[in-house]
Amino acid sequence: MIDKENPDSLNYLLENWEKQKAIDAEAGWRQLHKRITFIRNKRRFFNYLRNTAAILLPLLLVFQYALYPTFRENRLPKETITVTSAPGIVTKAILPDGSEVWLNSLSSLTYPQRFEEKERTVQLTGEAYFKVVSDKKHRFNVETPQKMIVSAYGTEFNVNAYGSEASHVVTLASGNVEISTMLYADKTIALGVDEKAVMDTHTGAINVAMADAYVETAWKDGKMVFRREKLDNIVTRLSRKFGVEIVLEGEELKGYEYTATFTDETIEDILDLLARSAPISYSISSQKKLENETFSRKRITIKTQ
Repeated sequence: MIDKENPDSLNYLLENWEKQKAIDAEAGWRQLHKRITFIRNKRRFFNYLRNTAAILLPLLLVFQYALYPTFRENRLPKETITVTSAPGIVTKAILPDGSEVWLNSLSSLTYPQRFEEKERTVQLTGEAYFKVVSDKKHRFNVETPQKMIVSAYGTEFNVNAYGSEASHVVTLASGNVEISTMLYADKTIALGVDEKAVMDTHTGAINVAMADAYVETAWKDGKMVFRREKLDNIVTRLSRKFGVEIVLEGEELKGYEYTATFTDETIEDILDLLARSAPISYSISSQKKLENETFSRKRITIKTQ
């Protein structure tokens, strides 16, 4: 209630009136509307983030723990180990699954640090004896550069796959193996104990025959066993074992046959024994120093007397 007799009350009303006239109601409403809109949009944004996170988080977890390891495994090069056996040396290797491998002279084996695939696969150049740990869920494969594949789940077998040989031989000591080639991918050969498969490296054709497993695998125990073996094949094995070059002068020498067992003999001892059993002689040339500061291999020449 206004007190007309009180000048202070009248002045107060006049001041408030002037202040109200100075207020821009439209501008104030625009400012309030902007603030309300900002708060509403902010609430919608956070709701959107929450809903998006609820959808993406499970997908992210699936990718991180299920898909990414497989993706990473397929994209990154797998770490492998290569074991090489020097001339005259038999090298033994233990594979990640516990399988044992003996490598003959001038042979190499490549395998992954861990077997993470459904199949355990190794690559062989040369000759090796495999004692494979049994695993019915994971097949064990031996691949050679000539596209021969020897497969088993758990067994013992010998693979002779030197690149310079015209044929490669697989000899089964125990269990079962299957053999295939890239030329006949839809056809496999099953071997029985004391059988061997001989693959022609030029045609890929495979023939099965009986085998003497002791003769074929004695090398892993440091022995060289020959049973009516032609001299041509004997000098090939001697060349690998002793790291020498042996030349036969005369085609008739290749047909000479020998039966013998060698263990700790030197190359000279073996040549002397061969010379006593047939009319042959041999000579050994001295090694020569090469330009790269290495020495040439000894050259042995065998000829008829």
